[in-house]
Amino acid sequence: MRILTALALAAALVLGISAPARAMSYSCDVTYDTSVWTGGFVASITVENTGTSTFSPWILQIVFAGNETMSSGWTATWTQTPPSLQAVNPSWAPSIAPGVTSAAIGFVATYTGTYVNPTGITLNGVACTVTYI
Repeated sequence: MRILTALALAAALVLGISAPARAMSYSCDVTYDTSVWTGGFVASITVENTGTSTFSPWILQIVFAGNETMSSGWTATWTQTPPSLQAVNPSWAPSIAPGVTSAAIGFVATYTGTYVNPTGITLNGVACTVTYI
């Protein structure tokens, strides 16, 4: 029996036949809750992994339409390269498993002109469905 299994495996390798790959499914929902005042705002964000694959590690990217500038942030490592803002997972929460909602992350920012919600939010490059509150 071992010889037959070995021969079958060798034949599969020679013919380029492989086992079917498991489909990876990445998707996410983001809740983006803001308190806006003239010239500034606070954003509180949660991310839910609605797919079947774990985001690990994770980077949330927020793309702004205007000139928003972050002044401080929490529960993530924040960097800004206008027009986008990036949040990298904290060391104590390196992944977001399927069906799990992240701890709230957030930031304080300033702007000039009229406040406009971000034009897009992605998690590891995957476009998220966003609910603005």
